[in-house]
Amino acid sequence: MTTHTPIRHTDRSLLPRSLLGRRPIRVYAATEFRFAAGDSVAFGDHVAIVMTRSRSMMGREIYYIQLITGDMAGRPFRTVEGRHLTACGNPYEDRGETSSCS
Repeated sequence: MTTHTPIRHTDRSLLPRSLLGRRPIRVYAATEFRFAAGDSVAFGDHVAIVMTRSRSMMGREIYYIQLITGDMAGRPFRTVEGRHLTACGNPYEDRGETSSCS
């Protein structure tokens, strides 16, 4: 006579793949990006240009930027999460003493 017992977590790997439960796959709805490629953005006290962008598996915006002002510390290209960037005006216009970044 066969007795059926509940499957413990430690025995789970011994089951055939067809009997394993599937984990739900989260799909994050595609929403608009805050910045387009070529936009000027402010990253701290730096002004940068968005080179390209992508989404992480968690739905966060990832931007690849090129710094054009400030101390670059030998790294003009950075990978930054979107929440750390703010919109900025044209960095090539004659700004004088005031900054066009907000």
